[in-house]
Amino acid sequence: MELLSTPPPPTAIARMLAIDGVQVTPTMLATQQGPERHLGPEGAGAVLILQATFADPDRAAGFWATASALMEQLAVAPGFIRRYNFSDGPHYTLIALWRTPADANAFFSSAEHQAAMRELFRNRWQYSHFAALWEMNSPRQRVIFCQECDGVTPASDRRCNGCGVELFDPYASPAHVDS
Repeated sequence: MELLSTPPPPTAIARMLAIDGVQVTPTMLATQQGPERHLGPEGAGAVLILQATFADPDRAAGFWATASALMEQLAVAPGFIRRYNFSDGPHYTLIALWRTPADANAFFSSAEHQAAMRELFRNRWQYSHFAALWEMNSPRQRVIFCQECDGVTPASDRRCNGCGVELFDPYASPAHVDS
C-alpha cells in the first residue's frame, strides 16, 4: 500500500483560509525517529512540547549547534518514539513523543541535556522559551479504516475485523522503521 504525502486539495485550503485565525505558510519540517519508531502516537505515554523564538542570528546558531548535538543523544534515548519540529513565522515548535514520562525525564536529566540547558540560560540563545511534558491520561487506539470493506480495526490487530485482509501499519512497516 502506498500512502499519500500531499497537501489538502486547494478547495479545502481555501475554505480553511477563510476561517479567522487560520494561516497556511510554507515551512521547514524536521523529524527524527527514535529507538521506539515502530510505535504510532498511541504508544506515547508522554508528549513534550518545546517553543522558542530567536532575535539574534549568532545566538540562534549557538542554540542550533547544541540542539544538533542533543539530537545525536536522542537517537539512542530509551523510550524515544519520534519528534517533529517546525516553524510558524518566528515561532519554532518541537513536539516529541515518548513511551513513558520516566523515559522523557531520564533524557531531560541526562548530563548532556542539563549542560545544554545551563548554556541556554547562560548565553540567552533564545528570545523566548517554553517546555512542558504532558502525560497521556486517556489512552486511545489508532484505528485503520479498511480499504476493502467497511471495517474499522485497531492498528495493533494487523488484520481487518470485517474481512480479514492484512492491514498495512505505516509505523511498523520496514520502510518506516529502517528510514
